[in-house]
Amino acid sequence: MDEPFAGVDAATEDAIRRVLEDLKKRGRTVIIVHHDLQTIEHFFDHVLLLNLRLVASGPTDETFTRENLLRTYGGRLTLLDEAAEAVRRIRTGTGGGGS
Repeated sequence: MDEPFAGVDAATEDAIRRVLEDLKKRGRTVIIVHHDLQTIEHFFDHVLLLNLRLVASGPTDETFTRENLLRTYGGRLTLLDEAAEAVRRIRTGTGGGGS
């Protein structure tokens, strides 16, 4: 599937997720192209990072790291760097924010 969540409303996104969860329960594999890095961990249990070649592949919690994102994007991150940092903060519970 190519960007199945792009341009859909919340109800449709939820319906797509339910279909994907059902397919997973039935042992089906679905390959999805997805560029919204902030939602990768919420939707997928396995990730492939590609940039003209395979950079990294594996369980999302082990593979979707700042280091692998830097390798994928040649060390040139802007928004991607911020997304990776947000992921790190979520994982470590150092959420940031005031005070």
